[in-house]
Amino acid sequence: MDDYKQQVIDFFNRRTAYDAEGKSHPNEAKRLLEYVPLKSGQVVLDIATGTGLVAISAAKKVAPNGFVTGVDMSSGMLKQARSKIVAEGINNLDLIEADIEAIAFDVKFDVIFCCSALVYVSDIPRMINKCYSWLKPGGCFAFTTPDKKSHLAEVKVKVCQDLFGIDLPHIIKPLWTSEKCRNLLQQSGFKNIAIEKHLYSRTKISDNYSSTRLEREFYPRGNPLSNLSEAKKELLQVEYAKAITQLIAERGVWQEANNLHVKAYK
Repeated sequence: MDDYKQQVIDFFNRRTAYDAEGKSHPNEAKRLLEYVPLKSGQVVLDIATGTGLVAISAAKKVAPNGFVTGVDMSSGMLKQARSKIVAEGINNLDLIEADIEAIAFDVKFDVIFCCSALVYVSDIPRMINKCYSWLKPGGCFAFTTPDKKSHLAEVKVKVCQDLFGIDLPHIIKPLWTSEKCRNLLQQSGFKNIAIEKHLYSRTKISDNYSSTRLEREFYPRGNPLSNLSEAKKELLQVEYAKAITQLIAERGVWQEANNLHVKAYK
């Protein structure tokens, strides 16, 4: 387990009331399940299953003869999922605590879901290739991912480029447009690709944004900001705060965040 993945595990283990963090998590899971209607008897994989927001509903939909497997690295998330599974008496859902990038499956799946977590994978093209290999012919891979304006990602990338000429490998950058999602799926052999954009939150831009330490965010594909001097890191924070102030002046204090809902077939 490398340092980055341990950082992710620790981050999610601390979120002991994930389902109560607001409406965006359950709403996103619900919309993803509506995007790919399930049938009784299907075999489903839920990548980064978390507290089971997708997996539990999926297990109910494919019952009594279907089955769902949920995989997640966070024991804290899975503990919350298991409590709900027991409370609801679900017996066709298996949870595995593991790194999805290191796991192998013999079974083939009808549907593979990944709700909002594909961006955390270190090697996204390889993960998409694996999903293709794990599907039955005609099977569906469906995921959600933030678009480029979410979490002020586009602003952070621009500030790093303008200030230091650094092409920031922001965590959501590999999937943050429809074109990027489509290209990666096509390279893995997927067909009949459909992509929709949905508003999932409207967030007030506050001092919390400008105080975010850019060099401490998640960088699954390497963090060039960690090599900057302390003086340059401070300068980066100053310029980032200025960019946020300008954004507020141009757009007001609210930012709308959208998720891309993506599905493709083998």
